[in-house]
Amino acid sequence: MPLTAQGYFNCLHAYLNLSHYGEPTTDAGQIVLKEKVFQQSGSKPKEYRVTLKTSGEVIVFKLDRQKNGSSLPLFHFLDDTAKPWSKRCDFVVFNRRKNQLFAYCFEFKSESIPHDAHLQLKASLDWVKALHATINAYTGEKLSLRLTKFILTEMQNAATFLDAEGKYLSRDHTVRHYLYSEINGMALEDLDNTNVDMIR
Repeated sequence: MPLTAQGYFNCLHAYLNLSHYGEPTTDAGQIVLKEKVFQQSGSKPKEYRVTLKTSGEVIVFKLDRQKNGSSLPLFHFLDDTAKPWSKRCDFVVFNRRKNQLFAYCFEFKSESIPHDAHLQLKASLDWVKALHATINAYTGEKLSLRLTKFILTEMQNAATFLDAEGKYLSRDHTVRHYLYSEINGMALEDLDNTNVDMIR
């Protein structure tokens, strides 16, 4: 049965395993995403931190959270070893604004963009589709979501990895690239990505 955006957001709050995967949010109209990323040089990981302004309600889900040094399977009834569903991005942010629901997938990288980085974001789109389908199959509840994908780096000269505009990955035109310094302090709703995946 179709729900309002508020009703479906309430469902996500009730159904998602926020005690393991959820990131704390505040009522201050912003979220903070932070992730330790291994450097190419092999030195110890560097922590990147991004603050984004928000309006409406927000759930921040950290898909690659680790326990005892390794990530838990996203689907515990499926083997997770080298399978398509073992890939994931760093964060999925669900944002209800008025009567619409948005999902944002973020992948944090350092000074380079690995050749398969777009596959992590594609897998996260598939995870949101699976979540959406599972909730519908078990409860009959559904609502259309608008999902966009982003990769963040500190590459000042990323032109060889990007399209002619210097915005989207050349390997996948749906993934928008931002420098950490560019995106920090922006509002979620102002993020520039015209390639929206509709999940119905």
